[in-house]
Amino acid sequence: MVCEPTSSESQKQAKRRYFRDIAIASVLYVGFVFAGAAAVRYLDPPQWALILLALAPLAPALMMLRAYLVYLNAMDEFQRRLQTDALLVAAAVVTFGSFAYGFLEEWADLPHISLLWVFPAFCFIFGVAHVVIRWRYK
Repeated sequence: MVCEPTSSESQKQAKRRYFRDIAIASVLYVGFVFAGAAAVRYLDPPQWALILLALAPLAPALMMLRAYLVYLNAMDEFQRRLQTDALLVAAAVVTFGSFAYGFLEEWADLPHISLLWVFPAFCFIFGVAHVVIRWRYK
């Protein structure tokens, strides 16, 4: 007879795996960013190397996305609903906010904001939305 873990045990395992995978990906991400920035600043690499260096941090970012998706699939329906609601709010706010700001940049001469800020803005809005949505259910 195989003894399957209870849902709380499996959720604890999923949470441990999530934190482990996120920690590994985060360390790799920081390493790639700092190594790439140092290489660009001090080594004067050719254009093809600059492209590779600029895209290298995407690999650990994709590892983070995979860790999140695995964790999301391990959640119960209610927790998954909270997460997806927060994702939808974040996607809507960042998408329409960046769309609106694009017009403001073009037509009202507001300062340019780099696309590098879209993902951090999304993560921040997701976190705020998740807290508000969870608070709504308490």
